[in-house]
Amino acid sequence: MGFLKLPVLAMAITSATLGCSTDGDVAKYVDGMLVDYSAFDGCGWVLESSDGLLEPLNISDFSFDLTDSLKVRFAYVEADNQRSECRVGTVVSLLDIYEK
Repeated sequence: MGFLKLPVLAMAITSATLGCSTDGDVAKYVDGMLVDYSAFDGCGWVLESSDGLLEPLNISDFSFDLTDSLKVRFAYVEADNQRSECRVGTVVSLLDIYEK
């Protein structure tokens, strides 16, 4: 009977962390483009979107080919208390990203 508790607990934790944000914003999907900023000091991959320039902390957590000018669709939340060395956009944590 104990083996059923682990999946239920995992689902509850996942729902609590991904389903809510501390500032009341609901994550939404945004269209954008992946841009390689690695030529600039302290920079890496940046997402250009209608929300502005976004610096994803965890883009390497997702499995797809990182290609300059790749059109993508993604969901994110702003990363609290994170400083950017690149300083071109808002630092974010991606919830999902895929090629469009």
